[in-house]
Amino acid sequence: MSQGSPVLRAVYIVLVPMVLLIIFLNSGFLQQHIPTGTSKDTSYTVCEYNYYFFTYFNDFIDENEDNLEKMGYDQTKSDAEQYVDDEKTQTWRDYFLQGAEELLEETNYYYDLAVEADYDFSDDELSRYSEKLAENQKNMTDTGIAENSWYVAYYGVGMNVNIYQDQLLKQVKAEAYKQHLIDTYQASEADIDAYVNEHDLGDYKSVNISVITMSALKNRSTDEIDENSLSNLQKKLDALNERYESGVAFSELQSAFSDCSLGDDNGTLNNAAAQDLPSVLSTWCVDGQTDGSVKVGDYIAVIDKDTGIAYLAVLNSFGNDAAERSANIALAKEKIEADETAAVTGDYVFNRNSIGMTLAAK
Repeated sequence: MSQGSPVLRAVYIVLVPMVLLIIFLNSGFLQQHIPTGTSKDTSYTVCEYNYYFFTYFNDFIDENEDNLEKMGYDQTKSDAEQYVDDEKTQTWRDYFLQGAEELLEETNYYYDLAVEADYDFSDDELSRYSEKLAENQKNMTDTGIAENSWYVAYYGVGMNVNIYQDQLLKQVKAEAYKQHLIDTYQASEADIDAYVNEHDLGDYKSVNISVITMSALKNRSTDEIDENSLSNLQKKLDALNERYESGVAFSELQSAFSDCSLGDDNGTLNNAAAQDLPSVLSTWCVDGQTDGSVKVGDYIAVIDKDTGIAYLAVLNSFGNDAAERSANIALAKEKIEADETAAVTGDYVFNRNSIGMTLAAK
C-alpha cells in the first residue's frame, strides 16, 4: 500500500487531530483558563479548583494513611468506581469533590470578609504560607522533582507555582480571619450567663503565662518525631531550664530560643482557659488550682510527647473566671460557624460548570 493511499490518508486525518488534542490537553492551557464554576462572584479555573481538590485529597490520604483499608478506600482503583458506603450512594470521587468544594466555599467566604474589612494580617497570621512553601521545597529536594513538574504531579495538569501560591495565600488569609473573628467576638452577658448555667465549664481562674516553646527535630530518614528526637529535645529543655534557674532573664531566653508556637511574639498568653492550653500546661496551671499546688511565680519545664513540643512556662497571675472565658469562646464558635453555614449553603455555594468539571480533579 503506497504512502498516498486513501486508507493511509484517512488514518492520518483521524489520528493527527487526536494526537494534537492530547498534546493540547496535557499542555495545561485549557486547565488554566476554562472555569469549573463560581462561588459568589468568584470564578475558579480548573487549576484553581484543583488546588482545593488536591489539598483536600492529599490531606485526607496523609491523615488516614494507616486506616484507608478499613475505610474501604483503595488507591489502586478509580475513585469513581468505589463507594464510601455499603449502600453505594456516594462514590469516593463525589466524596472528595464535596470536601474540596466545601473548602473552596469556606475559603472564599472568609477571604471576602477580610477584604471587605480591609484587615491587616500580621506576620504571625501569615506564617503558615511560608511554612507550607518551605515544606513543598523540601519535598521537591527529597524527591528530586523540578518545581513545575512537582506542582503538576501533586495538583494536576496546568498547575504552576504562581497559581498555587495565589490560592494558598487566599486559604491562609481566610483561616486567619476566621480565627480573628472568633478571638475578637464578645457575647452578651446574658448569653454568657445562660451558657454557663447550662454547661459544666469548671470552677477555676484563667491564667496569664509567659512561655518558651521549642519543637523537636524530625528524623531525617523517616520525617517523624522518634525517641531520639525527644531525647535531644529533653537535653535542650534541661539546658534552657538550667539557664533560667541561674538567673538569665526570661525575655532574653524567649527571644533567643522560642519558636513562638504558643503565645504572642513575646511569649505572652493572657486570660487562657483550659482549651487554650496544651494538656501538659493545663494539667499544671488549671488542674493545679484545685489542690493548690500551683501559685503565682511558679514555672514548669515539660515536653508534650504527643506533639514533640517543649515548654518552659511561668505563671504570672490569675485572670478572670475561666467559665466566662470558656462560654464566650464556645458562643463565638457557634455564631461564626452558623454565619459560615448560612453563607456556604447560600450565596457562596459552588455552582459547577459542566464543561470545566470534565477536566477537574485529574
